[in-house]
Amino acid sequence: MGIELNSNGSTQVVSTLQFVEPVEVHRRMAAGDTFVVNVVAAWCPDCTERQKPYIEGFGQAMKRHGVDVLQVTVQLQKGDFISAEHEQMTAQFGGPGYPRTVLIRHGNLVDYNNVEVITEDALSALATKFMQIIATS
Repeated sequence: MGIELNSNGSTQVVSTLQFVEPVEVHRRMAAGDTFVVNVVAAWCPDCTERQKPYIEGFGQAMKRHGVDVLQVTVQLQKGDFISAEHEQMTAQFGGPGYPRTVLIRHGNLVDYNNVEVITEDALSALATKFMQIIATS
């Protein structure tokens, strides 16, 4: 997380992750943006406990290269999608398997088979991989 000054001059912690719904992911895809989506489930301990301490560092690494990281929670309870849009986006990005981290380049899904990437080292390697893919475009 980053540190910023509030309007009153005190500091606040600011997340580099953007917590969004599928409609925002699809809007950015249609606009031809390049970004990352981290698909998570509220019931998944790999998402809520194991990846959580490190996903912010991944987001910071991507942000330093001008790439936003969006996070979408698709299930609150195992097997029960929040909506049809959440289910459709999950299917579009490779199906269940959480957390799943995908790269969208110029509005196209280019790398999606990154499931259970939850350690600091693995997320750092994924950031490097994504930046290499983006650099070759």
